[in-house]
Amino acid sequence: MKKRIIGIALAIFVVLSAFGGGNQSLAPSSQDSSAPLEVTWFAELTPGIAQVVTNLGETPFAQELMRRTNTQIEFQHPAAGQLNQAFNLMVASGDLTDIIEYDILGRYPGGPEKAIEDGVIVDLTDLLPVHAPNLWKFYQENPDIAKLARTDSGKYYSFPFIRGHESLVVYFGPIVNSKWLADLGMAYPETIADWETMLTRFKNEKGATAPLTYEPALLESNNSTFVGAFGVNFDFYLDNNRQIQYGPIQPGYRQFLETFQRWYANGLIDPNIESMNREQTTFKMTTGQAGASLGYAASRLGVWLSAVKDNPEIDFTGTKYPVLNRGDIPMFSQMDFPLQGSIGDAHISTAAKDVVGILKLLDYGYSEEGNMFYNFGIEGVSYEMIDGYPTYTDLLMNDPNLPRAAMFGQYLRSSSNGPFVQRREYFEQYGYQFPQQEVALPNWAVTDVMNHKLPPISPTPEESAELATIMSDINTYRDEMRTKYIMGIENLNTFDTYVRNIQNMGLNRAIEIYTNALRRFNAR
Repeated sequence: MKKRIIGIALAIFVVLSAFGGGNQSLAPSSQDSSAPLEVTWFAELTPGIAQVVTNLGETPFAQELMRRTNTQIEFQHPAAGQLNQAFNLMVASGDLTDIIEYDILGRYPGGPEKAIEDGVIVDLTDLLPVHAPNLWKFYQENPDIAKLARTDSGKYYSFPFIRGHESLVVYFGPIVNSKWLADLGMAYPETIADWETMLTRFKNEKGATAPLTYEPALLESNNSTFVGAFGVNFDFYLDNNRQIQYGPIQPGYRQFLETFQRWYANGLIDPNIESMNREQTTFKMTTGQAGASLGYAASRLGVWLSAVKDNPEIDFTGTKYPVLNRGDIPMFSQMDFPLQGSIGDAHISTAAKDVVGILKLLDYGYSEEGNMFYNFGIEGVSYEMIDGYPTYTDLLMNDPNLPRAAMFGQYLRSSSNGPFVQRREYFEQYGYQFPQQEVALPNWAVTDVMNHKLPPISPTPEESAELATIMSDINTYRDEMRTKYIMGIENLNTFDTYVRNIQNMGLNRAIEIYTNALRRFNAR
């Protein structure tokens, strides 16, 4: 397929050069240094790239990476939507790829310490200073990020995806049809009461059949958008006294349920809310069946704005997270730590024959040249330097047949995570296709969440096993009851019984485990 070109560039930033110290704990295999290093690499193929290729190795990015690093990489991808299952099967079978790109910090029972103990991944602590000088230098210059990158016992275990600028840690929030607001003479909603009034008018005066719609997982996993207005979230958090609390048993959670139960009964929430998917949400938002939702700056807001750019009746922008009282700062929102566990984190498995060679391959992404390549691709093809700024070309920005996600995914990794430090210049171009997106990000960034969000703490392997058992039961029960309460299947008079049931499932022990893990994290 023929491609076009244009440019966008970036030159600021990070890492590189050699650094000494440490001891090599695993020796490389002996091989001819002129022969390509052969590597197998497990990684998810993102939906954007999957529109174009069936394997990352087919992309210009992978071909160029192999050329630059003198490697031959065989990428192995799980089936769409089967990342966790494929990883678990690979580990259970013992047939590990050399590189495993996966969120072991967040998804492996027991975390990195257990993965090392189980013989799944290599302990990199002594190897990084010697064989990964670029990443090691970055850690020395950014000790706060280095703290996030190691375990409580001080082990380094991955080549992580790192958000390299504060503007990159916020990318999700509430979205409303701003054209409808203007038609109704309404200001952007600030409080929960404002939202209720807005959704009611969307239904009654704009004919919305699903005034508020969203994919169920987005309500909880990224931000706690509405429940946060009541001073809680859907999981564990730090209260104002820096004590760990569990949101779904708090009085504020009951207030949230009461609100959403009323909204659902009054037709303000999509009647199919528990089964909505991305395509259905997009359709309802872009056809006027819905007027408010939740979404990402690029893959939701940007896509929706593209779809309605010729429709004078629909426009979108991102609003601030709702609060109870006008003038309050939202207590919870989506905001990431620079490093907090990502499916883009790369780990070296114990099956690797040439650990040192793989260390050098992965370290390339943190070098000056590698950082430019991972973020912007190939100069003169996917980007051009214009006045010192890496500027993406028309090849990526204005392809007539494919969305940006598909084009970006072929030439670089900055739109899909990976083992490198992400640059702000990437999102300034990828995420700001429309001026409405430039309004959304500052709105979503108004938050106090970092005073209440748990850092990426690591329970011990023993604690993790116990915690997994406790929280599996609690979370399943929590989710079932949330659905029943919101849809009016269960009367909220049973809320106290619901709280006691969760407490009897071992909640206090779970809080104790998290508290101990937080204490160890603070002592790193």
